[in-house]
Amino acid sequence: MRVVLADLKSDRGFVSKDTVVGGYGSRLDPFSRVTSLISYFKKQFHDVPSVHMAYIAAILARGGHEVKWTRGEMLDGDVALVLSSLVDYKSETAWADRMRERGVTVGFIGITASKMPELFADHCDFIFNGEPEAAVMRLAHGIAPRGTVVSEPIQYPTGDGATV
Repeated sequence: MRVVLADLKSDRGFVSKDTVVGGYGSRLDPFSRVTSLISYFKKQFHDVPSVHMAYIAAILARGGHEVKWTRGEMLDGDVALVLSSLVDYKSETAWADRMRERGVTVGFIGITASKMPELFADHCDFIFNGEPEAAVMRLAHGIAPRGTVVSEPIQYPTGDGATV
């Protein structure tokens, strides 16, 4: 399976997703020369990829799947996973609509899609509700997600036999 991971760049100002700034994301929309300069430097030096996407890429690659990364380019794939944000959900859903028109199955991950699925439901085939790793493991094993899919927290063993 070919999976496209989309951590989309904003076409309006500088957006930090929830995995970088917490909450539902933030946007710096330049309104002066000073804020334009700050936005430029943030785009150059503060463009941190999402740790969620790195975990997902590792899980899928370990499962033998081809993983492609995009910041907005339309790539061929069987499934696309889009990192959601409140501040840029309109462009994220528009990108998802274009991918679906190409025949790609699209899903959303992230706190915004988990807590506000109504913003994304008409623009995707599935939404991973919760931390995405458990649901991505099922996807990697060929279980096709549909609708809202609960992704349970992964249990980690401790040294004393308990799990956290």
